[in-house]
Amino acid sequence: KAQYHETGYCVLPNVIGAGALRTLHAAADVCARDRNDPGRVTEKDGVTARGLHGTHLRSEIFANLCRHPVLLDTAKRILGQDVYVHQFKLNIKAAFVGDVWEWHQDMTFYSLEDELPEPEFLTVAVFLDDVTEFNGPLTLIRCSHREGFLHSTRRAIAEHDQQSDWLSNTTAKLRYKVDLDTMRRLVRTHGLVAPKGKAGDCVVFHANLLHASGVNISPFDRRV
Repeated sequence: KAQYHETGYCVLPNVIGAGALRTLHAAADVCARDRNDPGRVTEKDGVTARGLHGTHLRSEIFANLCRHPVLLDTAKRILGQDVYVHQFKLNIKAAFVGDVWEWHQDMTFYSLEDELPEPEFLTVAVFLDDVTEFNGPLTLIRCSHREGFLHSTRRAIAEHDQQSDWLSNTTAKLRYKVDLDTMRRLVRTHGLVAPKGKAGDCVVFHANLLHASGVNISPFDRRV
């Protein structure tokens, strides 16, 4: 809890065991094959799954993951209150084709899209695969949550906006763009960190923490 409030994130090692990981892998494979999943977002090739949103509403296995006692207890302890699931997604960076997530704060979308007033949110990122420097690890600007909610420029992305009112929040080119001069200042001040680890590890981070991830250049999937 102290590290979370100090740096904006913390790492929980070895939360999910080998047996549970096998179950989650099988469930992820089933979900990724469903071309009719209403929460499915693809990479630029229009075929490879990039993300599956709201999966916990259609998969009992992922619904149970949201109730994992270690994850639930951690969230409650950090936030100091009871919690609910505001958003769930299976974030897939497929081998060789998994594309970027641009720099952003999750609170940008919670505030401007969902009209939620306060950053009383955290993200629990569960590694379903080993995360290395090669397969697009989550990259954070440590301590950037202390800057509060930063201004982002809204941009229209016609090809996505015509399809849905939420798709541009999930594709490689995001609806909101963080000012690059602000990014440079924060990186110079606080530095970058990319938490890596084994399948079963978790990273918990603040809704105002700036984060991104690069392309997966490896032959290894990175599902979170």
